[in-house]
Amino acid sequence: MAIKILVAGDLHLGRSSGGIAGGFGMISTRETWKRITDWCIGNRVDILFLTGDIVDRNNRYFEAIGLLQKGFEQLKNTGIKVFMVSGNHDFDVLDQIVRGSDYDNVQLLGPGGTWELASFEKDGQKIQIAGWSFPQQSVYENPLLSLPHLDIDTDYPVLGLLHCDVASGESRYGPVDSSDFIAKKVNVWALGHIHKPWILNQDDPLVFYPGSPHAMSAKETGSHGCVLLTLESNGIIRHEKVPMSPVRYESLPVDITGCAGEGDARNRISRTAGEHAGNLVKEHQGLAWVVYDVVLEGEHRTPREVGVWAGSGIEDYRLEVQSGTSVMIRKVESIVRPVIENLEKLAGESSPAGKLAETILDIEQGRKTPFIETLLSEWKAKYQALNDSPLYHPVRKDPGSTGFQEQGISHIQKECRKLLGELLEQQSPS
Repeated sequence: MAIKILVAGDLHLGRSSGGIAGGFGMISTRETWKRITDWCIGNRVDILFLTGDIVDRNNRYFEAIGLLQKGFEQLKNTGIKVFMVSGNHDFDVLDQIVRGSDYDNVQLLGPGGTWELASFEKDGQKIQIAGWSFPQQSVYENPLLSLPHLDIDTDYPVLGLLHCDVASGESRYGPVDSSDFIAKKVNVWALGHIHKPWILNQDDPLVFYPGSPHAMSAKETGSHGCVLLTLESNGIIRHEKVPMSPVRYESLPVDITGCAGEGDARNRISRTAGEHAGNLVKEHQGLAWVVYDVVLEGEHRTPREVGVWAGSGIEDYRLEVQSGTSVMIRKVESIVRPVIENLEKLAGESSPAGKLAETILDIEQGRKTPFIETLLSEWKAKYQALNDSPLYHPVRKDPGSTGFQEQGISHIQKECRKLLGELLEQQSPS
């Protein structure tokens, strides 16, 4: 037998997804809380982990208490345990909700900023859960510094629950360095505070933010949901993402190269959005809304005219795909380049435009020049500096790899075409 644990964090009960008119209850985080409890029951999980900021600070106790209590009651009736920690938003709310309640299946770990250890057993398989909760809204000290005081039994797996701010230097939200999780006698760290799903370490220990299960703004793009942990009796720990949010925000590039006018561009946007949303629905059938920020790209003879299209009401677009999912365009912007003709002729000019045209031709024809090598060297240095920053771990590509070289050349080519297009557009009559 295995122990199944669903991990959720940063629900912020009381909030709704922004930028959607007429979404009603489906865009509220209360809908996602209901989805979480229903999923736990329907999939027979053993435990629900909540990693803090379940209640939003600005919509606190009275907005959340009824919703949480109803969910806790349903989970209790099906024998599902809840272990949770509080974050900076709900440091004083979760304790009030749990204290004196009849939900003996729910345990708030580490109230008052003191580490606490609990255990769970199923069919002879035992695990330990270590948790620490925010004692006040701001915490400037690293919570992991006091973890060694716990009496952990290393004969059994240990899972840690912590709301904290990783790799951000100075912070008032429990600052922790990613290296602090290593060698702490803990097999899995489930974290709260960061809304974007993020796996900091894949194994030994597994360290991750499940992210917010509900997408609340256009900044929170991509799939949002929970993480299912499966602890096998042989010690293997598996994890998989469970999409949960009824709303999904996406940035959608649309190449309008070849479009004759605004009507053609609208049709291409509509077709691209519809196809993209249809694929998303296959991945996550519970989507109620897909909200796009459209980026028009490609080449056009009159980029300025395209810029006018982008601000002419395309964002009023609405579509419903076959599944009943509503598709909306929140905004449109254009990065369309002017069509560049006669590169060979331009390359013969002794001007900035000529140098750019010459460089584009050299790249297209596979020639290496001192100028390209200089640009590539500078690009490598800036890329490496970004990836050496503690905010960008792990490094995504080896700077010496072939793929890295190709990525750099592609970036240089793209930027050269962009700059050349801007120069030519400035030279053309308004």
